[in-house]
Amino acid sequence: MEKLVLKAEPRKTGRHANRELREGSRVPAVVYGRNITAQAISTDRKTLGIALHQSGGGLIELELPGQPPLHVLAREIQRHPTKHHVQHIDFYAVAMNQLVRLQVAVVSDGVAPVLEDAEMVLVRQSDTVEVECFPGDIPEHLVADLSLLKTVDDEITVKDLHAPQGVKILTPAEHVLFSVSASRAALEEEAVEGAEAPDADAVEVIRRGKAEEEEA
Repeated sequence: MEKLVLKAEPRKTGRHANRELREGSRVPAVVYGRNITAQAISTDRKTLGIALHQSGGGLIELELPGQPPLHVLAREIQRHPTKHHVQHIDFYAVAMNQLVRLQVAVVSDGVAPVLEDAEMVLVRQSDTVEVECFPGDIPEHLVADLSLLKTVDDEITVKDLHAPQGVKILTPAEHVLFSVSASRAALEEEAVEGAEAPDADAVEVIRRGKAEEEEA
């Protein structure tokens, strides 16, 4: 995965200081790690958004004045409830020779033969899987092959993924990623047809009941 560079600066702490940062289009953040002292920092909001999008959850190189660059992963991200931009972020500094665990996106590829039936729809059950690897081996994503979905009973599970060398998938092998279901329109049509069709046993009972009333 491509390594991205993000510049940051030390910041003051406190609610008032954080408000001033946000008003100035900067995002308060914290960087911490196993072998470093936690630091309160800030970074440009726009640049941060680009870095998060392009890194896809992978490595970012964080540059702080007067310090060696840090290799970091984005951890806790707080977003504005309506504007959705980042309001605060935690960065976890990693050593390139130490294993890390993180969530990696799963993307689909190919065409599912079962979807040739217009009444069938693809259902995504999970967006990510947990992996373990060295920071330099973090994949941008893992690929699920939709051609495995040949019937409505087929599923794509974690065991169907092919991880690159050096990457271990930790999510259980039987965990479902993609499945197939009848479309809502097909289900509604089936429900309507079921409601319209009279039950033979019920009709027979009603008819017998009327006949018995007439004889009485």
